[in-house]
Amino acid sequence: MTLPARAATSTRSGLQRSALLMRALGARAAAVWSQLSPQEAEQLSAAMQSLPEDAAAEQQAVQSYVASMANTAAVPATDPSSFWERLSRHDGAFIAGLVHKESPQVIALILSRLAPETAANAVRALPRALATEALKRMLSLGDVHPSAIKGLELALQARLNQTNPSRSQGGHEQVARIFDRLDSKSEKSLLSSLDTAAPGAGEKIRAFMFTFEDLANLDAASLQTILGSVDRAVLTVALKGAPAPVADAFFANITQRAGDLLRDEIETTGPIRRSEVEAARGEIIEIARALVKRGDILTRDAEDELVE
Repeated sequence: MTLPARAATSTRSGLQRSALLMRALGARAAAVWSQLSPQEAEQLSAAMQSLPEDAAAEQQAVQSYVASMANTAAVPATDPSSFWERLSRHDGAFIAGLVHKESPQVIALILSRLAPETAANAVRALPRALATEALKRMLSLGDVHPSAIKGLELALQARLNQTNPSRSQGGHEQVARIFDRLDSKSEKSLLSSLDTAAPGAGEKIRAFMFTFEDLANLDAASLQTILGSVDRAVLTVALKGAPAPVADAFFANITQRAGDLLRDEIETTGPIRRSEVEAARGEIIEIARALVKRGDILTRDAEDELVE
């Protein structure tokens, strides 16, 4: 770590100015001490002990450092039209898979740089506990030095190059992701039209699609994993008027008491716009897709029966 040492009007050395600053900060400098090597810490301690008591000089050191940080923060940390804008074009499930092994603090920083809609989709796709921790850290996320942002960009870019989603995700899968977000009526109409215009395309697209109805084909462990990641309010809306097989599958994987409470909540919500129901189901599908990509749940076709 480079010690803070800026004071244009002072003739003191950088080490002396750093010592003044650390003495002025006192216990608040604990985070700085933790980042120093043993040699740096020993050197700084010796400098602090050798300096005479000078409250005015300590105050000046603090003011100088604050001014230098203000000047640094005024410099744009990154070009908003470059890396983070490109990263925001990926779907939330892909980004969740890219960062889910990072610490909550790093994920919080990444989320803070993404477009709001992309960040929201990534949060939905992350495990609930990890998403909560990351959001909690976002609440107190302060200014980050441009060099740290640049380092994060380089690390993520390297990971993107390794993943290379543009090669692994063909045209049919990209179109399937669009159909996943359409209502059932539009989906059937457009798939039929597309299949007429490009024979065989509809079948290939369906192979990539994962719909709300497909949740009924998941095993109990997979459904329970999804339930652990879905907000109860979202589930309540999503199950409003849901096909019986899907609703039955969910209710079969919660306790009798929880099921009774959920049914009561669904009934007492009253009429809900179709668009809100589709949006809630879309959130669950996004979470399910992210869990599939990470290997946390498995999918199978309804016709692919198990042999005892």
